[in-house]
Amino acid sequence: MIRIGIVGTGRIAQRFVRDILMVNDAVLTCVYNPHSKSAERFVATFCDGKRMNPIATSDIDELFTMSDAVYIASPHETHYQYAKTALKAGKHVLCEKPMTLVRKEAEELFLIAEENGLVLREAVKTAYCPGFLKLIEVARSGVIGEICDVEAAFTKLESTSNREFTNIETGGSVTELGTYGMLPIFKLMGCDYKEVQAQSINAPNGVDKYTKLFFTFENGMATAKMGLGVKSEGQLIVSGTKGYILAESPWWMTKKFEVRYEDATKRDIYEEEYIGAGLVYEILGFMQECQGNSICVGVTKEETLSMTDIMEQFLQSDKGLRKGAMVEEKEHVGIWAHRGLSMKCPENTLLAFEKAAQIPNIRGIELDVQLTKDGQVVVFHDETLERVTCGSGRLMDYTLQELREIKIKNSEDIVPACREEYVRIPTFEEVLNVLKSYCVEKNIRINVEFKTGVIHYPGIEEKTYEIVQKYEMEQYMVYSSFWAESVKRIKEIDICCETAMLAGTLSDCIKWGDYARADALHPSVSGLDCQLPERWKTKPVRAWNSIESLYHNDRGTNNLDLREYVLWGVTDIFTNVADYYLHI
Repeated sequence: MIRIGIVGTGRIAQRFVRDILMVNDAVLTCVYNPHSKSAERFVATFCDGKRMNPIATSDIDELFTMSDAVYIASPHETHYQYAKTALKAGKHVLCEKPMTLVRKEAEELFLIAEENGLVLREAVKTAYCPGFLKLIEVARSGVIGEICDVEAAFTKLESTSNREFTNIETGGSVTELGTYGMLPIFKLMGCDYKEVQAQSINAPNGVDKYTKLFFTFENGMATAKMGLGVKSEGQLIVSGTKGYILAESPWWMTKKFEVRYEDATKRDIYEEEYIGAGLVYEILGFMQECQGNSICVGVTKEETLSMTDIMEQFLQSDKGLRKGAMVEEKEHVGIWAHRGLSMKCPENTLLAFEKAAQIPNIRGIELDVQLTKDGQVVVFHDETLERVTCGSGRLMDYTLQELREIKIKNSEDIVPACREEYVRIPTFEEVLNVLKSYCVEKNIRINVEFKTGVIHYPGIEEKTYEIVQKYEMEQYMVYSSFWAESVKRIKEIDICCETAMLAGTLSDCIKWGDYARADALHPSVSGLDCQLPERWKTKPVRAWNSIESLYHNDRGTNNLDLREYVLWGVTDIFTNVADYYLHI
């Protein structure tokens, strides 16, 4: 039985935990994260305490004490140091791809492992799965003749708020997916290539969102295609002088492939099992190596060094485009409080709005408006009541008086510190009454989102504007909606109104913003999927962060370096933790 400890608690670590249960000779004993709460949350969420009961720790020495082998699933730039520390502590290491991004570092790690009789492997599940191994065996058998060309593609559409895009130094398609594309090339063509060239399409921050690597060999060629922001067919084609092999998407989880010939009626079909997330094969192969019973070594030392070399060269050549270091301190992003100070207070309540307005240097406050059954403009986000309140059903089916009787969930935690009306569903007029003095004194803007994307409330634009006029606050307002007709309508009511187009992606914001003649764009930080056209470069782009925690919500909050978003054209951020960003 080999005791395994995990370094890192991200997405791949979650899959590893599920698949390790299928390997009899392995037991998960420890989960490490430098932030102890992250490790504790991971163990509580993904380890059931019955079949496995690892400890959570932020002490690396405790991890080594509890483990015979270490699986490294931390961010790319940390792999080298964790692997080196583990090997020097006498532990076998299975390190997520890419093992490192510098060839000298990879060479050093292999030397330490060899000198100490330890196993060091790059974790690439495809290299261990039965279907892929069978494909390599068939290709080498000569059935398709001499192999002349290998084409491998792996693309997926990744959120632009994830580390794959936001990590300017080490992110991008090549570092994230390049290992998969190069794996079959080096397995079948060898590592002795004559030349490699790269062509990329880059995101606004310089990170490659789509890249092709072109290899030239003595007697052949190969192409690896990978993308995080461009989608393509993910297939593997091995071309030979007698036929070719086709493994359709997702070939990196090989369950089936075909050998095809000049005679289109002749096909050899191969099918193999594929269990779980595929990591079970990787874990099993690694365990067997640790026990001295190696059947499959997965990615060889030579293959890892070649892949690392290419990634290092690519990042060096791409360095000028990765402009993160060029973002100056003065280029601050404006901070707007999303639904008020909504992580510390119940969202869209008078309390949340007043607390947000009191934050120094706050640029604006965002809120949502809907209509009650009796036509009153109230401030509330969801079309239904269940998530936020103790009520149920659609908000539009209640009168204002009926809504007054419904409590906000967990509001009793705050009620002793304020008046009860501050933690209930407020009317839009009540909100303006509270915020007007702050807007005048501190020039705070208010973004009014019409919740008309699902329910097209008739007349909501006119009713809302009349209340703004009553309080003489026209100059402080921005009106937005996911429904372009609402954005268009408020402009028709008063052409001087500032409007903004809401959408999940920047490209959709631009499309519908042009239609509605909006003055600003409001995309998600996860959907910055295109360059800003020239006509929009002088206008506000206010991005909203949909992955942050809300009041009494257990979801984690990613602390972003907001200056990086300047590179995408973002001028402002809607955030649930406005106080945090304005403090730092």
